Amino acid sequence: MKLASFHAQGSDHFGFQLPSGELVDAHDALRALSDADRVAPLPEDMHALIRAGAPLLAALQLAHARVAESAGAVPVYKPDEVAWHPPVRTPSKIVCLALNNRALDAVKIRAPTDHPAFFLKPSTALTGHLSPIRLRRSFGLTHPEPELGVVVGRTLKDVSAQDAMAGVFGYTIVNDVTSVGMREEDSFSVRYFKPGETPGTVTVGEAHTTYPGRYKASDTFAPMGPWLVTRDEIPDPAALHITCMLGTKLVASDHTRNYVWDVARALMHISRTMTLLPGDIVSMGTAVGGEQDPDAPQVPGVTRADLTGFEGIVSVTISSLGTLSNPIQMI
Repeated sequence: MKLASFHAQGSDHFGFQLPSGELVDAHDALRALSDADRVAPLPEDMHALIRAGAPLLAALQLAHARVAESAGAVPVYKPDEVAWHPPVRTPSKIVCLALNNRALDAVKIRAPTDHPAFFLKPSTALTGHLSPIRLRRSFGLTHPEPELGVVVGRTLKDVSAQDAMAGVFGYTIVNDVTSVGMREEDSFSVRYFKPGETPGTVTVGEAHTTYPGRYKASDTFAPMGPWLVTRDEIPDPAALHITCMLGTKLVASDHTRNYVWDVARALMHISRTMTLLPGDIVSMGTAVGGEQDPDAPQVPGVTRADLTGFEGIVSVTISSLGTLSNPIQMI
């Protein structure tokens, strides 16, 4: 199913898409089931549906099939008449993998080889499909990073790769908006101290470090949606094509098979140090590539888009997941 969270006719809803393209509220669909098939209590939102697990999802899939067969059984909402929320509105965290693309090996000077590096975004960075990405000129160069988002379906802690995949609820699209200007402002060159080779001595070194609190986690820096597609519809998350358009200009074209760490291994490694909870989002890393060869990943360069001052819409498309589009708003 393609699930969504949206606002229509004065209230918030979550539900699914019909084959016709129209949206149905999950509560309406579940209430329309026969007495033998009904579930209680009804979930409050998408997060509650995810936490409830397989029985409630199975009931909703049954409701989806019944409503699709019975035109007029429940109210429907036209996609162009709703305001889209992120599918999961308040995850406990959004975990983003860093430099998780083989095409980026060319720009890495040093990188871990036995685990993926990652950082966090807060839920306040989320915004929905067609909602604006709000930027200030003081942010400097700011670019999109089109990524596959993995929605966690159950608590994952110290899991194997196989068990990690069983804990996936579904997939969505994430745009990991990044301000290069703020990154430069929040970078430091520092001395560090560590024990020397001889007991009792100290070695002094120099390092360069940066903190992503602003340049990755500002408000509206995590557009997500429009759909949360359940796991059963995506048999192989490593077989998806990703593109990013800035207006009519292609600025990224890539495949999820180019991730250094695939979904299973990424979840496994993250769960070793950080418990993943139902509804958490794991964003798998940016797609790259551009106009010279739309089907081949390339090191980001002249094709990397600058959103600051752009008057138009940035769109991320992932096969089987749809298109996430957001206008740029300068504030």
